Amino acid sequence: MNVTARGVAVFSGGILAAVAVCGVLIDRQGPWALDFLLASWLPPIVLWPGAALASALDGSSSRRVASQAAVLWPAYAGVALYGLVVGHWWMAGPARGVDENYAGVLMLAVMAVHAAVFVLSGAVFAVFPSTRPAGFQLWLGYLLLISSWVAGGIVV
Repeated sequence: MNVTARGVAVFSGGILAAVAVCGVLIDRQGPWALDFLLASWLPPIVLWPGAALASALDGSSSRRVASQAAVLWPAYAGVALYGLVVGHWWMAGPARGVDENYAGVLMLAVMAVHAAVFVLSGAVFAVFPSTRPAGFQLWLGYLLLISSWVAGGIVV
């Protein structure tokens, strides 16, 4: 059985979308709310770089950015859904005036960790010719994630 770049993208997008669905279904005042917040920061750090790297190292796909994005569209959709839902969760704490539990500091720390992983690993990938498309896809994915967070915090 071969694992294809499209398969990795579908898997990654599916997991990110599943996290978003969980965020929609979980009650904000319920017992699972804190657990969801604690678990929701990790999936894009693991899944998005893996999908981008699998796409870049796949010999059957073109090395152009548009071709790589065409392979990764399921992961892009998952990142957008994830960012909308989780951005709303993370921005809801500071918006409610919860200062004593440092919700705003946690949100900024999570954003800083995501920025470091996406931007720095994208820079490392961009140095090597074989993984350069993955670096560009990481940067584009981070831009999508940030814009989805903001949209989720404002709209949802």
